[in-house]
Amino acid sequence: MDVVVHPRFGDGARVDKDGAGRPRLVLDLGTGEVIFELNGEPGCVELAALFADRVADQALLFAARCRDLLDQSQTTH
Repeated sequence: MDVVVHPRFGDGARVDKDGAGRPRLVLDLGTGEVIFELNGEPGCVELAALFADRVADQALLFAARCRDLLDQSQTTH
């Protein structure tokens, strides 16, 4: 599955809980959501934590590169 998202105003991310009280990561995108949940299988908590760490690291890198583009566009205009 490939998903391409073009961020819009109002889009966001949040952590809430599923019906069993387990944490889940929710991306609010327009009128839809992408949800990352624990499935209850052995090792799922550790796997989810590692996955979330990688996503967080890459999201920070993406944000930094976007800010660099903003800085470049502000200096050239």
